[in-house]
Amino acid sequence: MEPMQLEPRLINGGEYVVIRMPSTNSKIVCLKAGSTVSLGKFGSFKADSLIGNTFGHTFEIEKGGTIKPHKQAGFDNADITEANNKEIVDDPKSQKLSFEEIEKLKTKSLAGDVSAQEIIASLTENNESFARKTEFSKSKYIKRKQNKFMKCFFPLETTVYNLCDFFFEANPQKIRGIRTDTLSQLLGLANVYSNARILAVDDGQGLIVGAALSRLDVGGQVLSLHDGDVHNYDVLRYMNLPTETKDRLHTLPWSKFHHKMDAFSEELPENPTQDDINGRERRLRGHTKLSQNLDNLRSGNFDALVVSTNYNPLSVIKQLIPCLGGSRMLVVYDQSKEALLESFAWLRESQRFLNVQLTESWLREYQVLPKRTHPLMTMSGGGGFLLSAIHLASDIK
Repeated sequence: MEPMQLEPRLINGGEYVVIRMPSTNSKIVCLKAGSTVSLGKFGSFKADSLIGNTFGHTFEIEKGGTIKPHKQAGFDNADITEANNKEIVDDPKSQKLSFEEIEKLKTKSLAGDVSAQEIIASLTENNESFARKTEFSKSKYIKRKQNKFMKCFFPLETTVYNLCDFFFEANPQKIRGIRTDTLSQLLGLANVYSNARILAVDDGQGLIVGAALSRLDVGGQVLSLHDGDVHNYDVLRYMNLPTETKDRLHTLPWSKFHHKMDAFSEELPENPTQDDINGRERRLRGHTKLSQNLDNLRSGNFDALVVSTNYNPLSVIKQLIPCLGGSRMLVVYDQSKEALLESFAWLRESQRFLNVQLTESWLREYQVLPKRTHPLMTMSGGGGFLLSAIHLASDIK
């Protein structure tokens, strides 16, 4: 039996894409047909020239806003030699080009008159200490200059992993500091699978809700409680989820948690205008949706309860545990261990839970190159804590 071959996914117009630049910084852009995408000092390109290409390629920006595939230079091609850098002194005077000359080259590069390779070649040729460097040092030097001057970018799909990684680096508070490895453990502990009914509280602007939805590719639903009248799941819009998957999300404000529904009794006035008719129909749809979501919540027997809240986690757990089915998982995330200790102690003392665990994720990235394998110099200090337990009964007092 031959292994299954996955076809590269096309970049479609109207979708969000993560653009990774040579500096390793990233930004999320929406590829609207006819628009221009600006990458700051790395230039700008026309969205139409990227639409229709496949993910997995690096592109170089040319003069006029067009792009072409770019072959990345290998960083691990340096030969191992006996040379060393002990005689090299970090002296700015080793660079013969003046500051004004380098700035002129940058200006010409932005205009498209000079390529990044030409700038790097000029810098290396006019650097007196470059020839005395080891091959490893030369590779590092060229790599730093490429990151600074190359007008290239690498498009990434807005998958759950890529979005979590992007926001963790760019704005960790937006997603409450959850890291990719912690998010994967959360989904695994909660046993999120197709056709599952998930009850969630996500104050991280929808990353956890979106991650759960991405696993419900066949069926199931996510019922999520939130503050305010309308949820603020901003991360969801970047995921490019199909409409049928988005329809599996049902939301309910905390203010309506104990709400008692009455029959919809609004009557139209005599000689109603079209605005009156449209307004009544809108309120009727809202009333029907709220009634359905409340019935869904109160029917209970959810397959998992996932919590990431700015409130006291224990107060949320006590409110929602009656809705969780027997032999189902409770998983609570928080950035700090202290916020989960009270809930941990309460779950341990309760006779309705098994296998109560409070864990911390630990992740270390490595650079893997011949003779240069070592942990990265800069890494995150933590990715959050997870409190998990198995619920034994569908009700609790």
